[in-house]
Amino acid sequence: MIERTAEVIVVGGGVIGCSIAFHLTRLGVKDVLVLEKGTVAGQASGRSGALVRMHYANEPEATLALAALPWFERWNELVGGDCGFVPTGFLQLVHPSDNDKLRQNTAMLQRIGVETRLVAAEEIAELQPGLEIGDDEMGAFEPRSGYADPVRTTCGFAAAAQRRGAVVQEGVEVRGLLARHGRIEGVETGAGPISGPRVVLASGGWSPALARPLGIDLPITPARVQLAIVQRPATIPAGPAGHRAIIDRRFGFYTRPWGANGTLVGLSSYHGRMDHLDAYAQENDAEFIPLARQHLSRRFPSYATAPYLRGHAGPLDVTSDGRAILGQAPGVEGLYLAVGMSGSGFKKSPAIGACIAELITDGAARTAPLHAFRPTRFAEGEPIQGVEYDLPASARDDGQIASFRGRGLIH
Repeated sequence: MIERTAEVIVVGGGVIGCSIAFHLTRLGVKDVLVLEKGTVAGQASGRSGALVRMHYANEPEATLALAALPWFERWNELVGGDCGFVPTGFLQLVHPSDNDKLRQNTAMLQRIGVETRLVAAEEIAELQPGLEIGDDEMGAFEPRSGYADPVRTTCGFAAAAQRRGAVVQEGVEVRGLLARHGRIEGVETGAGPISGPRVVLASGGWSPALARPLGIDLPITPARVQLAIVQRPATIPAGPAGHRAIIDRRFGFYTRPWGANGTLVGLSSYHGRMDHLDAYAQENDAEFIPLARQHLSRRFPSYATAPYLRGHAGPLDVTSDGRAILGQAPGVEGLYLAVGMSGSGFKKSPAIGACIAELITDGAARTAPLHAFRPTRFAEGEPIQGVEYDLPASARDDGQIASFRGRGLIH
């Protein structure tokens, strides 16, 4: 039976929506209702690469990621259960032409409190055996970072919220937002209306269609992104921490362990538009598998013939500047936005949830500043910008991979 009223209605049962619900209950809001049209963690969240790292080319995102890290590290104490966090350590690699940018960004990260350091080629080879590195290459290393289990993280937030009184309802489609005289009044679902004075839109690529009738134009384009899991060669240690989590801008891939003997691989620029969010191919494209192996083996030669185990595709909600939209919706009191994660929401989800919950209950976020992520920044001509790394031809497979954005998408 659908609840007909709620103090706060959260639209979307992904990691962002469930984190918001958890943090609302942590702050004392008991009457929280999460509505998910499918299943919790059934779309982008459950299909995430789930890297946990803080290396960003801009301070606002890095600050959110830094605030989120302790939640992964102390999950059982702070949330309960196990989110599958594995602190493998994280390596950020760039093309040698971006070494100065790497120095600049690493200095910024150190200034805000991120535990990171520059590493030269010799130390990179020591940190990750089996990896080929040129004498002129540099990286940045975060010893506390790694990855988590995206489904266990999302479901962990949902379960913790429910223990504190929240209601999470799956299979309930929100078909519209109800507002009058510039004030949110609830949502319209497939089973009828639900009233509530505060609504949080956290439904990823499905959000623009819900916001548009209220005069809110979200600059979001859905994208389909893929991940492949390949067999780890015998030269790379087994186990969930068998190798580092890595983002390699020179060769355009990101990777981390998958289980005891697998390695997850994603490509920075292999993605495309999604015209039908509810009907997309969920398996890997045939050409993606050899491309993923090829890009990975440019850095790890032992993966050149690594057997393909499995893979999947999932939807992302990509904004025009590639950063999240977080805050009070313009022109509609009581409506809050937590959308446009652009493939990088998972690692920030504990902090995003805390910030949105604080905004709702206290009128301002305390966990991290949200001003840079405000929904009005696009109309104001103030997109979030950073000292971005290039994505060279070596990362694009000689143009065979169509780039969604100039710098590609990274989880």
